[in-house]
Amino acid sequence: MKNKYTLKTQPTDKDPLQVIAAVPDEKKRADAKALLEIFGKAMGKPPVVWGEKFIGYGTYKYRCASGYRGEIYAAGFSVTKRKITLHLSLDEPQLQNYLQKLGKTTSGKSCVYINKLADIDTAVLTEMIRAAASYGSKFSDESQE
Repeated sequence: MKNKYTLKTQPTDKDPLQVIAAVPDEKKRADAKALLEIFGKAMGKPPVVWGEKFIGYGTYKYRCASGYRGEIYAAGFSVTKRKITLHLSLDEPQLQNYLQKLGKTTSGKSCVYINKLADIDTAVLTEMIRAAASYGSKFSDESQE
């Protein structure tokens, strides 16, 4: 029996700058604009808005243990009133090393949370994004059987 689940977060044709303009805090908007540039340079791909507020770069295909296959952005970010969330796969040990050097953060399985861009080393972030994208593309190649 096929799993009919569809990921709710899908790519849209929204302009990332419109998403950023909707961020209520001026400093967070400025950080989001800077992240747009940092991610763009590190990924070498244009930004795509996924869902309502996720700004993603590149894509990769994945397969869950349940057999469900999907596609999602390889790296990206989102901004809320409270935090900036950097969406990066943190499974690779190399990425954990970058995380330790990044600065003032908290993290989950695939997200790094920051209060403001000034709290982190953006050069380390750039390298971390490149490494995460490289890891994601390897993962994607394996799951395209």
